[in-house]
Amino acid sequence: MQYNYDFEIASLLIMTIILLHFVCIRQFPGEKTKAFGMFLVTCTAECAANIISSIGLANAALVPQFANELLAFAFFALEGLASYLLFCYFMVVCRYEGRKRKLVRVFGAVPFAFFCIMLALTPFLGFFYYFKDGAYHQGFGAGFGYAYIAYFFLLNIILIVRRRSVVNLRTKWIVSIYTAVAIAMIVIQYHVRGVLLTSVGNTVVLLMLYLELQNPSEHLDSVTGIGNESAFEMQLKKRLAGKAEGTVMTIHLRKFHYIHTVVGLDNSNELLRQVGAYLYRLCGKFHVFYMAGDLFAVFADTAEDRERIEAAVWKRFDEEWVVQENRILLNIEMVIQHYPADFDTAAEFFGMRQFLLEEAAKSGLAESIETDEDLVEQYHRRRKIELAVAAAIRDKSFEVYYQPVYSLREKRIVSLEALVRLHDEELGYISPEEFIPLAERDGNIIHIGAQVLEECCRFLSRHVLSNLSLGIRTVHVNISMAQCLQQNLTETIAPVLEKYHIPPSMLTLEITERTAITTPERMLRHMKELGKMGVSFAMDDYGSGNANCSYLIRFPFQEIKIDKAIVWAAFEDEKARIVLENEIKTIQRLGIPLVIEGVERREQSEMAEKLGVDYIQGYYYGRPLPEQECLRYIRSFNSVPENYARQ
Repeated sequence: MQYNYDFEIASLLIMTIILLHFVCIRQFPGEKTKAFGMFLVTCTAECAANIISSIGLANAALVPQFANELLAFAFFALEGLASYLLFCYFMVVCRYEGRKRKLVRVFGAVPFAFFCIMLALTPFLGFFYYFKDGAYHQGFGAGFGYAYIAYFFLLNIILIVRRRSVVNLRTKWIVSIYTAVAIAMIVIQYHVRGVLLTSVGNTVVLLMLYLELQNPSEHLDSVTGIGNESAFEMQLKKRLAGKAEGTVMTIHLRKFHYIHTVVGLDNSNELLRQVGAYLYRLCGKFHVFYMAGDLFAVFADTAEDRERIEAAVWKRFDEEWVVQENRILLNIEMVIQHYPADFDTAAEFFGMRQFLLEEAAKSGLAESIETDEDLVEQYHRRRKIELAVAAAIRDKSFEVYYQPVYSLREKRIVSLEALVRLHDEELGYISPEEFIPLAERDGNIIHIGAQVLEECCRFLSRHVLSNLSLGIRTVHVNISMAQCLQQNLTETIAPVLEKYHIPPSMLTLEITERTAITTPERMLRHMKELGKMGVSFAMDDYGSGNANCSYLIRFPFQEIKIDKAIVWAAFEDEKARIVLENEIKTIQRLGIPLVIEGVERREQSEMAEKLGVDYIQGYYYGRPLPEQECLRYIRSFNSVPENYARQ
């Protein structure tokens, strides 16, 4: 029988062009790329085998029968494999992972295995085809071949439908169009046996997949020309899945945003290109990635590679980079992480990297930070604290302790400072020095502040307003910079006071000088609005930063709290004592009440009294206590009668 294989030749030409482009263009060896490459090679080989087999059958008198049998076997094998590989490709595109992937793979592997068995038996049983007198004939199981292909069409559609939430619209269209074209080709092929159309459907899907889903630039950074963050994460997951050992080196260009501001966009992009090109030459293909902003990542496969790269990078960055006659010296920090010893997931890597970059930034010096057991343990503890904070916000399980503030003139406790506390079942008591900075960084401090304010107002309403003999006039509540940055601070505080019927004069909000000077105009507006209601403001930790009297003049503080570090230093150093005395005198002349923090010994209290301060806060007059213990302590300290209204 003479076959018309013109369509197959056209298909082979198109597939060959795609294959050459695929090989020549730099493709990151991700799972999707590998699956596509296998499908592309198989389809190209199938098309070639179909053409050669057709030529052999047309010239059966010249071609030995065993050669035609071998060509027919190869064609059927490649055709069956192509359907299975396309299914595998869509399984990757649909992002099936773990147990789900294993389950889905079974639906493709079982029919493919049956196909392979029947194909292996075909030379003996004539299932798919047989040869008689040198001529090719369809076997009694030829219909199974068509059903097999149709099954995988249906299976691919099911995969897309089941994962429609994670599959983009382009993929859905590709599957739909390919299925329609392929079915049409099968129907035509079935009725017009002399025209070969087997590879037309494959060509259609290959073109669409390559143009739409296998974009080579998808994993390349447009500025540097090296791999982007998506490519890095793909490579990282591949290495972790392969159980290999290696190192990831993150290079941080310190203060690059300042350089960008000075030299401009074009020059800063050229600088990034130069850095990327240097690292690419040093480390090789698929090992260097630009992580956007001011970060580059490098894979080192061995300890020797890591040492070589690290030494070369430090040497090169000690030299200048020349961009358009600008001679630029780049300062860097390097973070070195080992896998799988330090992390076994991409998410853990990114979290640990951020932690290490923050640790490196604390020193302010160009240096390498390499993970060790202590740093890894610190990271995991921080991560657990972050989860504990999130859980406490969700469950509203933060505790509020109250520390007494003692009036030197009245000789009694007159106010309290609310201090948030966190207890976790696994970690136990977590110091505020640990969880507050993390909450400030993540923005969770806003939720914590809201819970503390709510709890304080409940405490005042339930225990203080109905028991004025306690002598508690105000409660001090710390508010964070994040809260002060809000436009509607007044609208978040006023409703809580109204809900519990708390006079605004009973609330004093404490802010640090850093908060005040970071957003001065907004802070002034908040202070004026809340001040009109009767809420007071105190400057907390005065003297811990760059405190000066200009803040006291500009902002309407009703109270100043001297940081405990100055108080303690005054007992050790004469200069510190002189500074403390002068600060106190200046503030007193401004008529602003003073609170000395951190008083833990009698001599500190006596010094504060001699200096004429108004209030003392510290362990000498009371530690932070839960509300019931605090109430008992105040009753005892202030000699309040025991007929206090018990709750």
